[in-house]
Amino acid sequence: MTSAATRWAAYRRTVVTAVSYGLLALAFVLGVIWFISPDNSRWEPAVNSLTLVAGLTGIFVERLTAEAERRTEVLRAVVDELRENTRLLSDERFSPKTPTTRQVYPRLVVSAVDLALVSGALGLHRDAELVGLLHRWRDTVHLFNRRLDLTEISTFSNTISAAELAAFHRALHRENSYFAATREILENLLTHLTAEAVTRADSATSGKSA
Repeated sequence: MTSAATRWAAYRRTVVTAVSYGLLALAFVLGVIWFISPDNSRWEPAVNSLTLVAGLTGIFVERLTAEAERRTEVLRAVVDELRENTRLLSDERFSPKTPTTRQVYPRLVVSAVDLALVSGALGLHRDAELVGLLHRWRDTVHLFNRRLDLTEISTFSNTISAAELAAFHRALHRENSYFAATREILENLLTHLTAEAVTRADSATSGKSA
């Protein structure tokens, strides 16, 4: 989501790698001592234990770090897509100004959201609220684009008058319109993701300071 979160993930991976190799190096040193003094069997449990701990630590923590990095990349793509949708909703074709000609409206996109929902990068419990917001946003976009389809079909009719065209545009921009509701849901989702990014960045900063 943010460069701070990415750096923190890389920092954790570096620490885990250093600890794992350190344990393996210590196990190697003890193994050499044990080889030189084979009669002293007390080194065998230490060598085996350190090797096992190093291996397990590397496997599990590396997996957790990789999952965190994948989640960060997925959510970064979602945020970029939401910002692009914000730009599309600010297109002049959605301007409250009454158009003088028929309009072909830009469509909102949800490819990154779809990917986030099926990628498995979002946790079942930790991200329950976020997953719910993403599902709601995806459904909203599909309905919004469908309504634009219907609006264009109606306004591109050969029999439509200028007054009817203006009425369609006013309906799009009234206070409780689907356009206003779509923008509100988009802003709420962006706010949620931005707040999460700030929290993760603060956690990364405090973790490094510690």
